[in-house]
Amino acid sequence: MNTETPTTHTPVFQEWKNKLDSSDMSQSSFERWLFLQVSGVILGGKSGELLILKKEICEVPFDRCLDHIGCFCTSWGLSYSLLVMNGRALKFIIYNEQAVNLRLKSASKKILHCHLKYPFGLSAKTFLLELSRRWQQNGRIPHEIGIALGYPLKDVWGFMGLNNFRCNGSCGWQIFGDPEPSRRIRARYENARKRAEMLLRAA
Repeated sequence: MNTETPTTHTPVFQEWKNKLDSSDMSQSSFERWLFLQVSGVILGGKSGELLILKKEICEVPFDRCLDHIGCFCTSWGLSYSLLVMNGRALKFIIYNEQAVNLRLKSASKKILHCHLKYPFGLSAKTFLLELSRRWQQNGRIPHEIGIALGYPLKDVWGFMGLNNFRCNGSCGWQIFGDPEPSRRIRARYENARKRAEMLLRAA
């Protein structure tokens, strides 16, 4: 998992910012927005972030957005997967491939393969491809996407009704069982967002 601090990211951040300084305004603004949205992945050890762009509020054409997303991911050593794209919205996940692979390995094989019917031998890429297929086929976001988004697995399974834990509140997602681990993780993601804001202000 990516647990580096802003200090260790400073050279990468400066290189990225220097590149943006020579980019056009639309790319620079879009990538800065992306940096804040995926700050948990870059600075907080989050495995992935789901983003949805709606056409009516997005000032950049979707094909340009995809170009910008690709450039951003290259700069930060991340990956992205296009989950759904239609005339109304662009839905995609930016993720740390190694982190998602580790979470898939730790996920319950009984739930993932026997109950949810995902194939064996999953990698981050094949998991997200199958998840995208199910989303487009059913028109609903598969709840198991929480695996790739860094939510505690007990909360993912609890939300899906696949364990016996009682709901104990929410912290951006619903918490099941002991709330403290979930709250600590949420606090780490929130702190990453604050650090990202500080980096952009200081740049």
